[in-house]
Amino acid sequence: MYRGELRLDDGESLLWQCSPRPVPAEVKNKKLLVALFLLWLGVTGWFVIEGEVVGALVSIALGGWGIFVTRRQEADAELVEYFVTDRRIVVHTDEDGKFDERVYPWRELPAPTLELHDDGTGTITFADAEDRRRRRIIHLDRYAERDLKLTTVDHPQRVFEHVQRARHSAEGTSAE
Repeated sequence: MYRGELRLDDGESLLWQCSPRPVPAEVKNKKLLVALFLLWLGVTGWFVIEGEVVGALVSIALGGWGIFVTRRQEADAELVEYFVTDRRIVVHTDEDGKFDERVYPWRELPAPTLELHDDGTGTITFADAEDRRRRRIIHLDRYAERDLKLTTVDHPQRVFEHVQRARHSAEGTSAE
């Protein structure tokens, strides 16, 4: 299977698909990044003025590593795809060449909630507080607390309506 590809069952309809919109670290943490850049610039400049070549090289290397990590995190966000069908939600991830497909049938998902963000995106979460509490008690495992979340979704209200219609349809009730 390839990126952007989903095998549908007979009679199954794809309602929506996308990848989360990458949120650059510059947008999320602008003040922190400016402060760190100024600190890095000051430290590197001090090493250069003092003639500390090794210190300047280490400082430059650390700055380059920080840029690499930030860019890597942005690239990782692009390796996720969401598919919403009338029967299930499928999440594809592809990290370091390892493709993973997680399938969530509608009948196994709790009611969704929508959280809107200032940048026009939204997060759709499938778990209520009681469900999370119950799983924490039963599993005693922090990984058991992870919910299905569709993060940084463009046009979140429209996607949420698709999700609600599909969920109601799978339950055999009207979405109206």
